[in-house]
Amino acid sequence: MTQEFFDKIAPPCVVGFMILLPDPIPIPQKATWYSTTDEQVPELDGEALVAQPGVAPFPVLDGEHNFVSLRFWQMADNSPTPFVHESKLLMKAFDAMHPTGNEDPGHEYLDQELVPGDKYRTVVEAITFNSEEPSDTTAIDRCLNELMKFYRSYRVVASRPLPELTVRRLFPTVLTFRRAPEETEVTFVGTTILEDGAPPNLGGLTSEIGTDFTMFDQAAGLQSRLDRLDPLARYAECRTDAGYALHGVGSFRDTVIHLGIACEVLFDGLLGMLIWEEGTSVDEAAELFSGTITTRIKNEFHTRLGGTWRLDRGELGDWSTKVADVRNRVVHSGYRPSEAEALAAEAAADSLRDFAARRLAALGRKYPCTNVVFFGDQPVPQGVPTLNRAARSWLEVNRDSLDAKRAEHNAWREAVNTAVSRRSR
Repeated sequence: MTQEFFDKIAPPCVVGFMILLPDPIPIPQKATWYSTTDEQVPELDGEALVAQPGVAPFPVLDGEHNFVSLRFWQMADNSPTPFVHESKLLMKAFDAMHPTGNEDPGHEYLDQELVPGDKYRTVVEAITFNSEEPSDTTAIDRCLNELMKFYRSYRVVASRPLPELTVRRLFPTVLTFRRAPEETEVTFVGTTILEDGAPPNLGGLTSEIGTDFTMFDQAAGLQSRLDRLDPLARYAECRTDAGYALHGVGSFRDTVIHLGIACEVLFDGLLGMLIWEEGTSVDEAAELFSGTITTRIKNEFHTRLGGTWRLDRGELGDWSTKVADVRNRVVHSGYRPSEAEALAAEAAADSLRDFAARRLAALGRKYPCTNVVFFGDQPVPQGVPTLNRAARSWLEVNRDSLDAKRAEHNAWREAVNTAVSRRSR
């Protein structure tokens, strides 16, 4: 960004950016996601509104912390030559969300209906507050960081395999606007070129835009779990990477590597939660996690969860031969697994997850907090492991302190990881 750009958005003001995604997100029109940051913003003290789906994001101010609000806008693009009119689409999206009463061509989108059969692109309106308080991040970087985080969660719940979103995959031209605190309308600043942007390498279009907020809500909820270092959420993200590698681009090497990571994240994340809930000290946990993962599997899980945790039979045996062994051949000798091997690894990883979930779900009285973290308290399809009666009773009593318990576990786990790193030097 040039100095001229920063002069145009001089604080204090709300700053917004119109960003074109490479792959459409078929969620309801104007769905809005809101996140706060750790940065203090004294200019917003006393102003507090809550973002709701479909509500304009401008008045969403926290007062204690800065924020980023993302509003998703579906733009019809039935051009016979897709990806030619990206800049026009951005202008139309801006014009539709911030009409000025003139005859700009974007006004045809003001009351745009989502028509079945049309092809759509997704434009994100990202806004944040540009404070006079010093900050380590710029307004555009703050918005991009939160956009990447949301998309990271969306990939996990999406109905089709999607690659990870990076700045290099975004359309490099971004529209910028601002609004001073005392103003009610925005001022168009101009176009901005992303510093890390690359020539357009956009994905496909979509013709089915959802009207149900379920998937949007799932992605937003999952993002908060990823922020809290939730082990099952991190497993789900790694599992999504594996699914995209296998079913999206057909990279069987990457499939096995990501499945290997996912399973180890599940093992160590689950074990960490269990021993934290037992009251294990940081030093004792660091000693345990300094050993090999196979040693932990053989020695630590059976006594806590029951079931068969031997590496020569059952779900653990399948993980050992179809995931871990193949992953080691890939990493250490450059082995190229076949599609059949990748599919077998995928099935073995899913069976391992289901096995661990069933064992944990039966122990809601012994490990209630771990159960709540892993399963949440939302309804699930019949046959899917969830909280038992003892865990639900515990949750009702401890619901108000749940965030504090999660923060306590996160701090404990970070201390354990640091201690393990020191031991390995």
